Amino acid sequence: RVHVLTTEVSDGAIGTMSAAEARAVALAAAKRKREFATARLLAREGLERFFDVRGFDLINDAERAPIWPEGISGSISHSNVRAWVALVDGAFGTIGIDGEHRDELERDLWHMTMLDREVAFLETLDESIRGRRALALFSAKEALYKAQYPRSGEYMGFMALRVELDEDGALRCIFQQDVGPFPEGFVAHGRW
Repeated sequence: RVHVLTTEVSDGAIGTMSAAEARAVALAAAKRKREFATARLLAREGLERFFDVRGFDLINDAERAPIWPEGISGSISHSNVRAWVALVDGAFGTIGIDGEHRDELERDLWHMTMLDREVAFLETLDESIRGRRALALFSAKEALYKAQYPRSGEYMGFMALRVELDEDGALRCIFQQDVGPFPEGFVAHGRW
């Protein structure tokens, strides 16, 4: 049910933006324009291929969240070299995606983005994989924020969520407080 597209960020994508999309980043730096345009190009490809939606201008609302076509949930992520888009029928729910172009999350960011319990989990792991797993925890929180926002309309800090990872690629995101319609204890499932 979930459709994921990814590609390298490119200058060529800038010329594919609609007039409305181009206006949205008219004053942005070239790097931001490339990332924005590449993600929009991917989104248009996915909307057409999987939902038969053509010519849709994917612009952001006042909070910088993309406004997707009625009945479709989507999420965008990009780094300076790669863009990702995830799409799903809105009847199924919402979706969040995050991609990173780095090998690990630096240790000095752990306590800023993770609960003590998550840091304690990381400390039990072999040192060779700790930073990579820390990045997976961080990325899961970013993706869940994007998934919950369309339903809650609320900001959610890193500490509002506890993430548990399985080595088989499954993850569970457990709300540590009420966020919009998601009560404390609500569990969202995902993949990493």
